[in-house]
Amino acid sequence: MLHFIGDSAKRIKWHTYIDNGVTKAKEVSTILGVMGIAQKMGMEFKDESLVTLVSSDRGEIYGIPENEKINEWSIDPEQVEAGDFVVLYDLDIAPRQKLPITRGTTIACLKGRNLQLLKNITLRDSENSEVIPVVSMNDLRINGAAISKAISWERTAIDFLRDLHYGTSKEILDRYPFFIVLLERDGMIIRQQGTLTLYFTPPKAEEDSGSLENEELRNNVCTEIIQQIVSKEYDFTEVLPNLEVQELPLLDELENPESWSILNEKYGRDRLELIETAKRIVVNGEKEILNSVPSCQYGALKTVDRMEIENYRGIVNLMRKYAQDKDSRPLSLAVFGFPGSGKSFGIKQIANTLGGFEIFVYNLSQFTNLRELEVAFQEIRDASIKGERLPLVFFDEFDSAFNGEPLGWLKSFLAPMQDGVFMEDGRERQLGRAVFVFAGGTSTSFQNFIKQDQDLFRKAKGPDFISRLKGYLNIQGPNPISKEDKVYIIRRAMLLRSLITRNAQQLLDSDKRVNIDENILYALLTTETYRHGSRSLEFFISMSPLLGEKKWNASLLPPRAQMDIHVDAEEFMSKTTVLAMCKELAKISHEMYLEAELAKTPNKDLQAVTHWEDLSETYKKSNIAQIQFHVERFKDFNVGIRQKSYDNNQFAFMDEDLLKLAIAEHERWCKERIADGWVYGEKRDNEKKRHPSLIPWEELSQEEKQKDVDVIQRIPTLFDRIGLELYYKE
Repeated sequence: MLHFIGDSAKRIKWHTYIDNGVTKAKEVSTILGVMGIAQKMGMEFKDESLVTLVSSDRGEIYGIPENEKINEWSIDPEQVEAGDFVVLYDLDIAPRQKLPITRGTTIACLKGRNLQLLKNITLRDSENSEVIPVVSMNDLRINGAAISKAISWERTAIDFLRDLHYGTSKEILDRYPFFIVLLERDGMIIRQQGTLTLYFTPPKAEEDSGSLENEELRNNVCTEIIQQIVSKEYDFTEVLPNLEVQELPLLDELENPESWSILNEKYGRDRLELIETAKRIVVNGEKEILNSVPSCQYGALKTVDRMEIENYRGIVNLMRKYAQDKDSRPLSLAVFGFPGSGKSFGIKQIANTLGGFEIFVYNLSQFTNLRELEVAFQEIRDASIKGERLPLVFFDEFDSAFNGEPLGWLKSFLAPMQDGVFMEDGRERQLGRAVFVFAGGTSTSFQNFIKQDQDLFRKAKGPDFISRLKGYLNIQGPNPISKEDKVYIIRRAMLLRSLITRNAQQLLDSDKRVNIDENILYALLTTETYRHGSRSLEFFISMSPLLGEKKWNASLLPPRAQMDIHVDAEEFMSKTTVLAMCKELAKISHEMYLEAELAKTPNKDLQAVTHWEDLSETYKKSNIAQIQFHVERFKDFNVGIRQKSYDNNQFAFMDEDLLKLAIAEHERWCKERIADGWVYGEKRDNEKKRHPSLIPWEELSQEEKQKDVDVIQRIPTLFDRIGLELYYKE
């Protein structure tokens, strides 16, 4: 049974309209609060006693009628049975003293100052949900929670985990086994049955779809939540449109919370799955990835990398705020990345999206004297005085030397950045409003820039320069930025798709699918390094003779000498043979397995014990995936592949590597079987898809473990049979 208590109100809006040239007004009323929820759930009530909240056409609440008496929330406990639900809704029209507790379950939709009531409740049972708080993250912030907003979904989630561990959220929520924290109309964090889960709208940030300060929006969202709880369906993806779900880790399980990302959780744990996802992005477009993980888009700029999202959104917030305020000094930003990573591209796309900017570009490495910089400042001042558009000024390679002095240009920008003035013919001139973007030429990240020789850095006024910056952006680019960076392949795939769409449209069919040979695509995605970042990938496309071609195949690759400017040509070409190599190795591996099994049991009758040509496609794909899985992992163990040498010594994996690869093989096999519908069973049953080895490695018998070890030890022999060998790199 449902019981409704709490605040209710009738919001009156006056809408003006024109009728035959006469301005008229009409009253439109909406029931808010707990009675609004009851109404949406089919309950009947009388509204004579409702508090009236008067609002304008824009929906802003001006207040409640003067001298209106505000009562404490109350309910007769005898009316509520153990299985009943009590819906309590707070409009924050007055501070309350206590939260009524009954034998049923109270769904407490609290707001603002009344969140403090949750601190004072003593629960009868810490495991069952006597009270289910439904609060907004904004209200937690108002009550003192140190949680960021609209930077990234991961940032908000990690900040909340910390605050729930030792902050305001712990005081207010931690005693409740089931609670819901609303992230405006774009997501929520729910704890239920000991698990914290983030529900989020991938391409949006918190409050993009509207604020819960709009009481009608809050009423609608809370109604959907209450219906899911009361029905015991708990399908909270139905509460808001287009939600994705990510289970949150425990805070003490995270080695580095600042690098945790949903992208990595969904796609970065299995390299083969990551590569397959990257292939689909290039061929079919970015829609799949943009709709499944946090993303942001400004014009042609699209990214799903957490660090880039946070940096870009921070820059957007600064630029938007500066465009609206009256600060007469320039807004100073810095951007860093490897050469060709697209440092200026992202900022320009943001500027085009925001609108109202005029772009200027100056390369300081090409300036030979201060007079040239003075002329640049004059051009910026003239544009600022016109006031038509805000100057957005790129100072490329600002960290280059000047007159033989490292970082020699920095001191020339201190006065313009701090006071908005520059020197012209010995006289101080006002520069006007502008956005300065300092693009690094020698420093690949902000961290590298500030970690230079400190004596030299201080002498060049580096600390003074940094103190005048309002924000910075590190562009990740298509190459891995660290050993832990597994999802660079996704960045590379999105960049490749973008470049082909812009520069080689003839490769797209009528469904916008890219026609490209799978071996070339694999090589483009997995080659070790693009020597000059994004620029190399762009040039790689432009150097390929694709004009008039409908498909990019091996015959259209650039000559190796040209290719070697931008990638390791030998390594790239070897990548183009990996897929074919894996198929051949899988065939050889299966024939070796077949020979061994039939030697042990000549009349063995299993689906997999047949020659390769007669093998089902399922088993063929499984064998190929097994080989490719380990070939992709060799990089993690510093193992390379090369042509067999004359003084060939038999390769053997180091014991530690052998064990790790064997464990990985078992985990790969388990994942493959589970995906195909198999479950654990004490005895193998192919028809019912049951297998006794679907258990953790630690629980396997020594005999079963040895099977996985044998798989790994057989790999060097497979390579030997096709004229290749494995080796440990220096």
